[in-house]
Amino acid sequence: MLHASSYLSVSQFAAREGVSRPRVLQWLAAQRITGALRVGHQWAIPATAAIERRAAGRPGSHDSDAATRLLRVMAKKYLWWLAPAEAAARPDLIITQVMDIGDYEDVCKLESEMGRQRLVRVLRRAEAGRLSERSWNYWHHRLGLVRSGRVPASPRRVFA
Repeated sequence: MLHASSYLSVSQFAAREGVSRPRVLQWLAAQRITGALRVGHQWAIPATAAIERRAAGRPGSHDSDAATRLLRVMAKKYLWWLAPAEAAARPDLIITQVMDIGDYEDVCKLESEMGRQRLVRVLRRAEAGRLSERSWNYWHHRLGLVRSGRVPASPRRVFA
């Protein structure tokens, strides 16, 4: 049984740590807050929990096996119409599909595992029509690619 006084909500934990609520949700998706429990759509974070800090500097290389496993899981969920082998051969398609229609938890997992630079590369070479206008704008803002308040135009299909 959970005792309310020994657990914090995401908002309470964010206030205690002096960070934003979305940042705490990213840490939870990356399993960097030890002892946190998922209760329905909410999180219960132990009052004594701390963030698992990583060494300063550039992030280490991501475990390619973990990334491959994550893409396989995402492909089953977001590219159900493709055979697993076909989906595995098109990792950028899996990533753009999650970027377009993925839920927040899956997006956080994807960003945590793939890294910001990989998402930037995938976004920059996204096929025309792959991302909705809303997703195109969202990802440019989320990844910090907006210059002078203007999001670049999304790719357009050209018919000859």
